[in-house]
Amino acid sequence: MLKKNGIVALLLVVVMVLSACTAGTNADNKSSDSGSGGGSKGPLIIGFEADASTLLANHDVNYTTDTLIRNIYDPIIDRDGKTGEFVPVLAEEWKNVDEKTWTLKLKEGVKFHNGADFNADAVKFSIDYILDEANGSYYRSRWASIEEVVVLSDYEVEIRTAVPFPSLIQRIAEDLLIMEPGYVKEVGIEKAAREPVGTGAYTFVEWSRDNHLKLKANKDYWQGKPAVEEVEFRIIPEFSARMSAFMSGEIHLFKNIPVDSVAQFDKNQIGEVPSSRINYLALSNLVDGPLKDVKVRQAINYAIDADELLEAVLNGYGTRITGPLSKLNADYAETKDYGYDPDRAVQLIKEAGVDPKELSLTLDTPSGRYPMDSHVAQAIASQLQKVGIKVNVQVNEWGKHLEKIQKRETGDMYMLGWGPAFDAQSTIENLFTQNAPYSSFYQEDIEKKIMETNQLFDQKERQTGYAEIQQLLVDQAAWVPLWQQADLYAISTSLKFSPRIDEKMNVFEMSWK
Repeated sequence: MLKKNGIVALLLVVVMVLSACTAGTNADNKSSDSGSGGGSKGPLIIGFEADASTLLANHDVNYTTDTLIRNIYDPIIDRDGKTGEFVPVLAEEWKNVDEKTWTLKLKEGVKFHNGADFNADAVKFSIDYILDEANGSYYRSRWASIEEVVVLSDYEVEIRTAVPFPSLIQRIAEDLLIMEPGYVKEVGIEKAAREPVGTGAYTFVEWSRDNHLKLKANKDYWQGKPAVEEVEFRIIPEFSARMSAFMSGEIHLFKNIPVDSVAQFDKNQIGEVPSSRINYLALSNLVDGPLKDVKVRQAINYAIDADELLEAVLNGYGTRITGPLSKLNADYAETKDYGYDPDRAVQLIKEAGVDPKELSLTLDTPSGRYPMDSHVAQAIASQLQKVGIKVNVQVNEWGKHLEKIQKRETGDMYMLGWGPAFDAQSTIENLFTQNAPYSSFYQEDIEKKIMETNQLFDQKERQTGYAEIQQLLVDQAAWVPLWQQADLYAISTSLKFSPRIDEKMNVFEMSWK
């Protein structure tokens, strides 16, 4: 088990290799496990914590949306689920021509679900969708350095950037899924977002929002016919309800076993893998209020005992972090921990000209999205109360929570997780710059440093720059860093499934026993 500090000393590559050996096996379910016996052709039912906001690719930066639709759309580049290394999918190879030019050679003979050919026009269309401000894609800030996508031939594209963009392949692998241009143009974005067409292993059947998404195997899939013929992602927001559904045999798989209920599972029913996802408390200086003052933000860091939260609320399932990156991130740098010092917290609040007993803050949290998320929020409120700070905890449905963050409508603080992230840019640029949709913090000199570092092709200089930024963010108390998540999956006896380090649930990789 990934107990506290259990993987602190492991390097990125070592952990990724070891994760290949992580238990993805499963033992006898204590129910009838209807429809999932050995060799069963019945539907695979996955209990999922929240619904997709849209089924259109390249629009919503959201793990829940991305996980579901990656079964419908293919990427052109992906990561290996065990090592994290880049692997070709719809792109056969890629080349960095110079600091502002990249070329990609694409796979031939691939068909979309409607019979249309996959080609370079589809790649250009999918990237152009992100870049077109009128589409309102939340990926746009991540792709802002793209100047132009040029079709060189039916199966070759060139991507030109306005500034050096050394992490372009990272962006492609994490973000880009390929849509069928003709279909989207014919039916319109609204219908394409409800009834998607991709090149993926599964085709769309039915979407009942906040209830279920049903898919069926693409028998003509270019990588071979999927082993699982039907799949249903059933939306079950509450931890306890997902667990109950699994125990009764209603579902075959779910992520984030409640950490206070692990003992109720046979150890062989649990799949566990280290995650580079981090959980944190955002201290927003983008909304009006006392947290615009760095001393108040620093005081909150001193007033929260994250080690106690990790042990008491998460039963040690996680690894403490002190900065904005997980210890599995290739650009992780050690940062100074504030430590728990309530007296110092009170002193700083007074130095900011505020009476701690008159300080009242709002903390937004989802419920059921991250391990014990709303419980953690309530525990944080209790800790802050000890130094006199009153905290109103606002529990949100997951989609509403994200919307409030995107629109800068949260309270002073909010709970969020981020990842999986394997390099610094994917976290730092997206959470600490003014226009990024999930950012909670902006400071002009830090954003300038971020943008300069992003453009460095020299890896050593790049890591040095990100190390400096990590410490600056800690000094400015942009967050209260909490922990690196430990991913716990419940897996049915009849399902072959190995958890991935990037948290994807690609049904094509699963099969019945």
